Amino acid sequence: MPSAEITRRELFKACESLFGSDIDVSVEFLRYLKPAGVKAAYRKRAFETHPDRAVVVAGEPDFLEKRFKEINLAYQLLQTFLKAPWKYSLDETGSIYKRREPPVKTAARRKTGFAKTEPLYQGRMPSRRLLLGQYLYYAGRVSLSTLIKAIVWQRLQRPSVGSIAASWGWIEGPDILDILSSRRYGEKFGECALRRGYLSRYKLGMLLDRQRAIQPPIGKYFLEEGILTSFELYKIVEEMKRHNRKFWSC
Repeated sequence: MPSAEITRRELFKACESLFGSDIDVSVEFLRYLKPAGVKAAYRKRAFETHPDRAVVVAGEPDFLEKRFKEINLAYQLLQTFLKAPWKYSLDETGSIYKRREPPVKTAARRKTGFAKTEPLYQGRMPSRRLLLGQYLYYAGRVSLSTLIKAIVWQRLQRPSVGSIAASWGWIEGPDILDILSSRRYGEKFGECALRRGYLSRYKLGMLLDRQRAIQPPIGKYFLEEGILTSFELYKIVEEMKRHNRKFWSC
């Protein structure tokens, strides 16, 4: 795949294809994206959309084949980007990633024996209700990159809105294909389905509730990665509840 010029829209679209359209893709998301995360997302999506699964999931072979190709192209594009991210930087308009010269090699720094740590947030706590991941970040307990990894991990564990709707018999393969091909830039799957008349706002709400219910709590990531202990997580959750109660009516 040519890498002389990659648009930001292409990178964002590739991320949405692999990680789901409900993820808020941003420049910061791209900055902290890792090959391992991209590979894990690709394997999951490739398994879900492989044309050979048409018989198993009672899907449309043509639809699955198109989605499978889209997933592969997205994976190739992100691989190209991640192989040498230093080649790309946002221009002044913020619209295109362009090639840059490779970073100048400097003399190796003397090892100090201290592990490199990522910067933590040191500002004021926002005056609004927060989710657990947000509270951990604003409380200075986890870095932005760690929070992004946790969000990506959580999103990869849950089924897409489209797959839930299909399993409930609310939409079919051709409907999903039409929704995916009709999505506007940055538009989520559910929003497009609502706009196109495939789902009512009530049904979309039910699908999102089901999706949230199925996904594992984000705190599980911090426990499994050894970032927090069970007791630490319990204390932080209690702190977050006290904080959120101040803004219950907001």
